[in-house]
Amino acid sequence: MRRTLLGVIAAAVLLAGTALTAVGTASAATAARTAPSARAAQAARAAPHARSWPMTWPVVKYGDKGNRVFAIQYLLRQVGYGVGPSGVFGGITRHDVAHFQRVRGLPGTGIVGSLTWPRLIVTVSYGSRGNAVAGVQQNLHFGYGYKGLPVTGYFGSITRGAVRSFQRRFHIGVDGIVGPVTWNTIIRNEK
Repeated sequence: MRRTLLGVIAAAVLLAGTALTAVGTASAATAARTAPSARAAQAARAAPHARSWPMTWPVVKYGDKGNRVFAIQYLLRQVGYGVGPSGVFGGITRHDVAHFQRVRGLPGTGIVGSLTWPRLIVTVSYGSRGNAVAGVQQNLHFGYGYKGLPVTGYFGSITRGAVRSFQRRFHIGVDGIVGPVTWNTIIRNEK
């Protein structure tokens, strides 16, 4: 009887240990699933402009005209393409976009959409120079009425002031830096 009782106790201890291990594993799995959302919530509180994620991007394609096309052309020029900034999405722009896409492992459709925009944009800030800066200036000047902002390709105090004003206007983080959220807001809200 004693052996039977010891066997039952040993089996109970073994079962209890297995159950605790299973509960611990389930708790860890649950924690792993909920941890990203807790981190995301904390990040959203720390950086209110990040709440617009995931970002949506407009589709821009052959035949389109306007400031979005200027942005694409300036951004292509920033990475070495020769397309001139005309604001018209013609054959050269389509060709350069398709090449840009293929080089970066994207389907070479020649259409700029949600997969291409994030690869195309370049973060610019005070002191930056180049075509990406000119693209920001072009879009803010002609697309949003910042008439005192010349298109020079240099990110100085006038550009920083216009970017900060734009960021306040659209209720995104006011840091004077044109990163993914600010680029997305510029591009998405243009008419």
